[in-house]
Amino acid sequence: MKKILTVILTIEILIFSLLVATRVLHANPTSQTYDKAEWLNNHPQSLPIWLTEEEKTRLDEIGKDFTPTDPPAGNIRSIAEFEPQEGVLVRYPLGLPYDLIAQMSQYTTVVTVVSDYYLSTCQSNYQSNGVNMSNCEFITAPTNSYWTRDYGPWFVAVNNEVGIIDFPYNRPRPDDDEVPIEVANYLGIDYWGMDITTTGGNYMTDGLGQAASTDLVLDENPGWSETEIDSLVSAFLGIDEYHITLDPLGDYIKHIDCWGKYLAPDKILIGEVPPSDYRYQDFEAVADYFAGQESSYGHNYEVYRVYTPGDYPYTPYTNSLILNDKVFVPITGSQWDDEAIASYENAMPGYDIVGINYYDWMNTDALHCRTHGIADRGMLYIKHTPIPDTVAAGSDINIQAQLNSYGNGSMISDSLLVYWKTEGQTQYNSVQLQNSFGNLYSAQIPEQPAETAVEYYIHAADNSGRSENRPYIGAPDPFDFYVKDFNGISSHNQSDAIIVKNFPNPFENSTTISYQLPNGSVPAGKVTIFNTKGRVVYEQQVKTNSVTWNGADMSGQEVPNGIYFYKIDTKEFSTTSKLLKLK
Repeated sequence: MKKILTVILTIEILIFSLLVATRVLHANPTSQTYDKAEWLNNHPQSLPIWLTEEEKTRLDEIGKDFTPTDPPAGNIRSIAEFEPQEGVLVRYPLGLPYDLIAQMSQYTTVVTVVSDYYLSTCQSNYQSNGVNMSNCEFITAPTNSYWTRDYGPWFVAVNNEVGIIDFPYNRPRPDDDEVPIEVANYLGIDYWGMDITTTGGNYMTDGLGQAASTDLVLDENPGWSETEIDSLVSAFLGIDEYHITLDPLGDYIKHIDCWGKYLAPDKILIGEVPPSDYRYQDFEAVADYFAGQESSYGHNYEVYRVYTPGDYPYTPYTNSLILNDKVFVPITGSQWDDEAIASYENAMPGYDIVGINYYDWMNTDALHCRTHGIADRGMLYIKHTPIPDTVAAGSDINIQAQLNSYGNGSMISDSLLVYWKTEGQTQYNSVQLQNSFGNLYSAQIPEQPAETAVEYYIHAADNSGRSENRPYIGAPDPFDFYVKDFNGISSHNQSDAIIVKNFPNPFENSTTISYQLPNGSVPAGKVTIFNTKGRVVYEQQVKTNSVTWNGADMSGQEVPNGIYFYKIDTKEFSTTSKLLKLK
């Protein structure tokens, strides 16, 4: 559903008129163009997102008063933007329309960082602009700017408790740099100091151990090698796969949120420019890169595109905010606004996509830069690796999930369910998740015939009143897999005319596959081993009656535990069987 927010008739209207006139005069169809000095004149209560000329003389002050700490101890997980949020962090004086604040306050907590000097003015303006004050909280602290995304806290889960990772903000702005600590103290949660100069606009995570930034993180940390940075983000954020990419935007900012965004653990949104744009090849290279990377779900990322040519009016569509089941997208009156909303609706079915029209968005700075979700401290977290794209027919399909209440709530047993249906069914069936041990639960989708497409999602509730799904939106965008018969034999020979076996099965270190015809002959052929997604992991030409596989792929790397299939192809017959690797 598309909703356009209007600018409230306040003193900001005067600024609006001035800026619009200025931008029309300076508009350039191919690049971000504005007068930086004029921006500063029009925003006296906030420093800009870029470094001022004066700040460039004080770069040695960045991180000067920062105190690094040891990393968290235990199991660490960087929390994604699309996970449950208990509120949203903004700063006053605002860089946002009051109508957005009012809308967010209707269903979540708006936490405003505001100095003592502005507190009463902030509260008065909120009240006069329809903000739900019962859902407003205030952190009284000084700030230098309203870029809460850039200097705000990074939320992590450490042993199932939400905490904050602090870092030296990449601007010499001491008040802004203290905000993560102020938030941690206000929420009563732990925080740790990671000694990497960086910014929130240049960091996105999938919530399952992968993250991405542009190479700005290398530019701003010349004292650290890429390997050392990888080690630090692993130790502090639990990131095992850190994608450091080029910056296709080609502007001063080099923030990843200006052109890319994780929408889910296996979905990424990337901006798109026309082929005539000099940046076209860079945008396509980044999109191709992620399309070729394996997501934490075990298959390659689904890459969605949104058209962001950068013309005036500007098109900062990736600079959006995901806040639980809503996605707030910055729009500007551009002819491409409707297409941007449609891109989100296509990529995120079931979410409420809300267009936010505001005079002050730019290509290098928009809604995401000026807001910051606050991770739910009592989150009901469901960890589940989806069933592979293709599964073998002939047995029930086992669904496993870890259920964790960060608020130490107890699970409601009859609300722990796997909903599933086959293609063509309109209603979901359900099976109850049963506790296996600890926080591990499982359920079985009944055996389905070959050539059947199945959709499913997981639902859980605890006694805190929280109710969650995986995938996060549930039924509108479920997981899916396809049931296939891997055991059929296609040959003029029948199965009883071929002697095929592998031993041991299951196996730990190696298994031997052997075959022969009833007359004892061993025709030359090929043995191919592939995973449940049909990807070949190993193959070998054979002239003897057996092949030993040591559980490694063609490069010698050990493959993960799980189900595999081996296929034997000869001139006389072709057959496929299943084996199981356990270690």
